[in-house]
Amino acid sequence: MLKVGILGAGFMGSTHARAFAKQMDTQIVAISSRSPEKATALAQEVGAEATTDHLALATDPRVDVISNTLPTHLHQELTVAALDAGKHVFLEKPMGLSVAECEAMIAAAKQNGRLLMLAHVLRFWPEYVALVEFVKSGALGRPLSATAKRLSARPTWGDWFANPEWTGGAVLDLQVHDLDMLNWLFGTPQTVYARGQKGMFGGWDHALTLLDYGEVKAFAEGTILMPAGYPFTMTLAVLCENGSVEYSFRASGTGVETGTASGTSLMVYEAGKEARALASTPGDGYENQVTAFVECVRTGRPPDRATAEEGRLAVQSSLAARRSLETGEVVRL
Repeated sequence: MLKVGILGAGFMGSTHARAFAKQMDTQIVAISSRSPEKATALAQEVGAEATTDHLALATDPRVDVISNTLPTHLHQELTVAALDAGKHVFLEKPMGLSVAECEAMIAAAKQNGRLLMLAHVLRFWPEYVALVEFVKSGALGRPLSATAKRLSARPTWGDWFANPEWTGGAVLDLQVHDLDMLNWLFGTPQTVYARGQKGMFGGWDHALTLLDYGEVKAFAEGTILMPAGYPFTMTLAVLCENGSVEYSFRASGTGVETGTASGTSLMVYEAGKEARALASTPGDGYENQVTAFVECVRTGRPPDRATAEEGRLAVQSSLAARRSLETGEVVRL
């Protein structure tokens, strides 16, 4: 029986807990939150204990695995503590607030021989997976460019979003999703250039980011400055020599968790052919990533997606965009 501790009882903590609860031969031992009420409510839902002590749970000898869904400024301290205590760690994105924080966690995982995997959910999101596999198959020829968008009103499910020192601004907390996807498709960007706007709390909360991967150029727009009530929207389109493939999703509410209203579209367009839908494997991205992590822990096999090194590159890419926003310069990785 794999024993799990969940750090955090907010939206992501609840999402992780419910996904772990669906795994075979897995038991959630405890949930931690600074809010006793949130910890208790989620713990009762999944049959676990509740605590307000994150560090005690991260180092609890009863636990094999820690899922760290706490705000980003708490990632390094508690992830390293868990790894040093012999736990495998499933860590919510973004990996850290700096590359140095990411490297410290990677070093702790290696020193302790433990698994550290990132919860970059788009790498397990069925439509994104299908799109990446299709592009990499070469069915449309060589990729030329890509455009990604992630549009949202300001999150209201966590008060820590008001502190850019904790979030890194939307350019790190939100846009990291799409920069990681573009890196998955095309590798390490050579240069990053970004323009944008600051939000009401002083963080870079709207970023228009251009990434140069050599032969492939990519553009990402990420914002939490949409008006209140704006439906959460995400898209990814890749143009290739012989056509394009495009994914779009719009939620029925202000967050991805509220489901779809206009539906999900994943389409292929080729000259001289009828537009067609691209099939994807049914499933839930949040559950898929937890299933993959649990399988890695049980088999001792390192992850083939959402590795700690890929998480570090996503942070490095986002921080390059933020540096470009601050200086107006092109940043070379």
